[in-house]
Amino acid sequence: MDAIQNPLIDTATTLSTHLPLTPIAILIGVTCLVAQIFLTLLLDKRIFPRKWQGPWNDLPGFTAHQLIAFPSMCILTYYGMRDWFYNPDKEVGNETSYDRVFGETNLSDIPLAIGSGAILIWDTPTSLLVPALQDPLMLFHHVGMFLVAATMSGAFSGGKMIGYYYACYYFGVIEISSIPLTYVDVFHPKYKYYFEWLNHKKNVNRPVMKVIQGVNELCRIVLFLIFRGVYFPYVTFKGTIPDLWHAYNDETKQLPDGVPMWTGYFLICFVSLFALLQCYWGMLILKQIYKMVVPGDSGKKKKKKKSN
Repeated sequence: MDAIQNPLIDTATTLSTHLPLTPIAILIGVTCLVAQIFLTLLLDKRIFPRKWQGPWNDLPGFTAHQLIAFPSMCILTYYGMRDWFYNPDKEVGNETSYDRVFGETNLSDIPLAIGSGAILIWDTPTSLLVPALQDPLMLFHHVGMFLVAATMSGAFSGGKMIGYYYACYYFGVIEISSIPLTYVDVFHPKYKYYFEWLNHKKNVNRPVMKVIQGVNELCRIVLFLIFRGVYFPYVTFKGTIPDLWHAYNDETKQLPDGVPMWTGYFLICFVSLFALLQCYWGMLILKQIYKMVVPGDSGKKKKKKKSN
C-alpha cells in the first residue's frame, strides 16, 4: 500500500508547488476526475453495449457527474455541520476579527480541498466538456467558488489560510441543500432522456419515483431558503465581511507575512456577490412557489386575452 500511496503523495506535493492547490486538494481532484472518466466509459452504450439500458446510457457524462457529486455533497455537509454547529472549541482562540481571519491554518482541511481541487481538476473541465452540464451561470459560480477556496486555502498568501473560521460554512453547511438537488436535477425537463423515462407510462417504478422526487424537491426548497437564501447573507454581511475588513485594517496588528492586501478585498467582493446570487436564486424559488399557490394571475391574463 505504501508503495502506491507514497509516490502519489510525493507527486501531489510537487504539483502543489505549480498549482494554487494543496496536496490533498490535488489528490481529491484527480480522484474525482478518474472516477468521472471511468463511470462515463462504463455507462456509455457505444462502448459497453448491454441488455439493460436507460437514460444513464444516453447521458453517461452527466450521470457520472451526479454520481460523484452526491457523495461529495454529503461529505461537505457532514464536515460543515460538525464544525460550524457542533464543535465545542469553535470559539476558542477566535474572539477577535483578526483571530477569525488569520488565527488558524489547516492545510489538510477536507471541505476546502474539495472546494478547490475537485472544482478545478474535475468539475470545471467536466462542465465544459459534457453538453448537458454546460451552463454559463453555474460555470461562473463554480470558478468563483474555486478562487475563493484557493484564496482561503492560502494559495496566494504563502500557505497562510485566510478566514478559515468561516470555511466550514461556505464549503460545508450550505451544501446541505445540494444533496436533494443532485437527485431533483436529474429529472429536470432539460435532461430529456431522464425526464421522459420518469414520466413514461411503462415505467413501473414511476409512482414511487414521483414521490421521492416530490420529497426531494420539498427538502431542496426548504433547505435552500434557510441555509442559502437567509442564513448565507446573514453570515456574510453580519460576520465574514466585517471580520475581513477589521482584520485587514487593524492598525494595532500587521498582516501576516506573505498575505497581500488584495486578498482581503477580493474575498469581500466575491462573498458579497455570492450572497446576492443566493438571494436572487431564493427570490426565483419564492416566485415559483407563489405561482403554484396563487394560480389566479395566469387565469386573469387568459381572461384579458379573450376579452381583447
